[in-house]
Amino acid sequence: MKRLAVSAHFQKQLKKLPSRDQEHAQGALKDFLAALHAGAIPVGYVFKKINGDKYELRVGLKIRIVMKAEGDLFICHVIGNHENVRRYLRTYRTA
Repeated sequence: MKRLAVSAHFQKQLKKLPSRDQEHAQGALKDFLAALHAGAIPVGYVFKKINGDKYELRVGLKIRIVMKAEGDLFICHVIGNHENVRRYLRTYRTA
């Protein structure tokens, strides 16, 4: 069964977001986890592979969550805008 975890860095970034964005992110993660347990991610749900073992989950028009897959575990590493995602991918291109 697929599982979801968050890194300490992710938690710090989440706390820096406005409360409305925090609520949207938490809702998106709950919906994502429910979809994982159901065994299929619905069409239209914006979840895509972006680099090797890294995936992106869209929270809203501007907010993204980057996860790294490790077996059956998805670990949330980054939450932020497109530039935050690009910076993370440049830094951890092969990690």
